[in-house]
Amino acid sequence: MSNNNAFNQPLDALCLKRLAKQCRRTQEQVYRLFVDAAWTLAVRLTGCEAGAWDAVQEGFVRAFRQAGQLRDGSAFGFWLRRIIVNQAMDVHRTRGRESQEMPPDTGSNPPDPAWLDLETALAGLAAPDRMVLWLHDAEGMTHEEIAALADKTVSWSKTRLSRTRARLREALNRESNSSLRKVCNEQ
Repeated sequence: MSNNNAFNQPLDALCLKRLAKQCRRTQEQVYRLFVDAAWTLAVRLTGCEAGAWDAVQEGFVRAFRQAGQLRDGSAFGFWLRRIIVNQAMDVHRTRGRESQEMPPDTGSNPPDPAWLDLETALAGLAAPDRMVLWLHDAEGMTHEEIAALADKTVSWSKTRLSRTRARLREALNRESNSSLRKVCNEQ
């Protein structure tokens, strides 16, 4: 299952009822079902592994405490995603801009330079810009959903996305041209 679809997993009524009663076994099952998607989202929004883990941990604690308020199990994923986004933004606000960490290397091969360029460019974006870009382009959320999540207008989301894409394109082009000059100078 991809991370984009993990938040679409519905919870049945019994599971929701057990969450509301603070059943630890059910909490663990729900955590395992959603943690990868939550982690991916949080690390992209915070740009920092430590901040992402804080956001995920606090997000699940908050979700489990407030699970009794949720009436529809099919809305759990969207509700959790909203909590994780808010927690990630809180982490960013309270910690300020920390040193940017790269995601852990998952293989023995050296990372693709284009991937590193993208990671560096994403890390250089302001938190709200990174949030809008990631939620729209990677998570597949609509501008209406992003606006509701950020407590902003739809036009704010559209404008932010357009400007962020332009900045990202410019940063990647600058990096690409710089890399090309280095290769040409080495030959």
